Amino acid sequence: MADVILSTEELTVFGGPASINVDIDFGPTGARGSRIYGVEADPRAFTTEKPADIQNYDIAMVISPSEPDYLTVYQKIGTTDTEWIQFASLVPNVYSVKAKITFTAGTAVGLIPVSDIFTLDTYTVDQFMVQLTLENAAASTTPALLKPISTGYSLSIVEAGGKKYLSITTTAIEYNSGTLSWTPVVGERVAHLFVTSVSGILDEVTV
Repeated sequence: MADVILSTEELTVFGGPASINVDIDFGPTGARGSRIYGVEADPRAFTTEKPADIQNYDIAMVISPSEPDYLTVYQKIGTTDTEWIQFASLVPNVYSVKAKITFTAGTAVGLIPVSDIFTLDTYTVDQFMVQLTLENAAASTTPALLKPISTGYSLSIVEAGGKKYLSITTTAIEYNSGTLSWTPVVGERVAHLFVTSVSGILDEVTV
């Protein structure tokens, strides 16, 4: 085994400094960038509380679900506290659901609370596109009895309790292989429903 001989009785250990100062106060200064805030209501209203250091181009989003413009995005402009522009909405324009509906003599009626789902200035049937399909078998049938089904529907807007509802009246018939005829759907069925908000009905589309 090798021998290790120290020529001095003192051993000095060098370490890092106790503190480090980093000077970043150099270069040109400028205006801060935009900030994003959450507000309880429309920032254009005097009664809506807003941060004190709001500057132009800052963003405010309504985060209160009870407000009619929930998830609407505004941008600060002008010199007063109430000058904002509305330029975007984070509310999706598509609603989908899989639900059970009950038919009586081939007709079923369902209500969709569109004022809770879509943020629109007005609610008319022209502003909604609906796709509705029915599963082949009755909801309680096992195994499924696969029968061809033909469906149709009509739309209307109704108001109840301060809300707007899209009323969907669905008519459906199915082919009966035993009688070789089409008969009205009766009883409970599972429906696949897609509702989309649109700009309205175009007079003409060129393809």
